[in-house]
Amino acid sequence: MRCLIDASQWAADEIELAPDESHHLVQVLRVRAGEQVGLFTGQGHTAQATFIAVRQKRALVRILPATRHMTPLPAVTVTLIQAIPKHALMDGIIQKAVELGAQAIQPLITERVIIRLSTGDGRSTGDGQSAGAAEQRRGRWQKIAQEATRQCGVAWMPSVLPVRSLPEITADLARFDLCLVGSLHAGARAFRETVTKASVHAARSIALIIGPEGDLTEKETTALRDAGAHLVSFGNAVFRVETAALYGLSLLHYEFQA
Repeated sequence: MRCLIDASQWAADEIELAPDESHHLVQVLRVRAGEQVGLFTGQGHTAQATFIAVRQKRALVRILPATRHMTPLPAVTVTLIQAIPKHALMDGIIQKAVELGAQAIQPLITERVIIRLSTGDGRSTGDGQSAGAAEQRRGRWQKIAQEATRQCGVAWMPSVLPVRSLPEITADLARFDLCLVGSLHAGARAFRETVTKASVHAARSIALIIGPEGDLTEKETTALRDAGAHLVSFGNAVFRVETAALYGLSLLHYEFQA
């Protein structure tokens, strides 16, 4: 069992947990005084603590001596840029992306994305939903990332970034050492070949773009390639969106973080 604490609490010997963390610990997990719990900040800090008591509906824990640990970020950071799929598939993609070591998840709007959300600046992306609705969806996704971080034991919690359009992403690709686009395009090169070259050239920040069902349009593919992205093939099989995301992340995890 692990509880999320704020990084500002890290230096304290005794820590009061936030109300939702306290509720989960006491009411859901039924932890008793004297039992040990794990603590994490989502920013690399982890420790073991002893549950002491509940004070004004907030759980009080005491960090055990010599259990504080700081885990540095991986040498290679991976951002999953994921075209938003239909139904609840995005929830599962975010959960598994956390487990597979992604440091950020960027929800993406493309021409063939059916679900339409508004962008962070209030501009609608297609169905008139408000910016507030988009932020509410993002908050839900961040909560899923938090729960996945708690469950799988990683020290760094990925950020779910605001929804962006493909033109916005394309204009910002220069911040990555390497950008890979899972693609059905005839000109896509073998994934392993491209990643091996990146490893040799010591890429430290990688973006993996996974398009929507039916792939990116020719115009979108050309724009990404012109911006320096590499089209990569996952082989002869045509994967579903969620399979493609997990396949690509698994390969990157094996290559750079295993």
